[in-house]
Amino acid sequence: MGTMGKNDRIHCEAKCILNFDEFDFQGVIKNISLSGALIMLSDKIPYSIQPGDTCDLMLCSNPDLYPVKYTCKVIRVDSQIIGVQFLELNIM
Repeated sequence: MGTMGKNDRIHCEAKCILNFDEFDFQGVIKNISLSGALIMLSDKIPYSIQPGDTCDLMLCSNPDLYPVKYTCKVIRVDSQIIGVQFLELNIM
């Protein structure tokens, strides 16, 4: 089995929570790598989220069960798809 590179993507359907500007958005991680993730949100992305913004990503649908979040930089924004780059891991 080979090693995973920084940009190698793994396709998945894992539930997540994206927190931006004190609001939580439910979503599903469509693919993930060591450097970032592509997320499909359940609702339309607010117009206030723009590339370059900072947000937090929790890799679960219940933060009480998995108190870890990643601080991320928004790289890409479409109507319901958002791409993020991982900046920092935080244990809450």
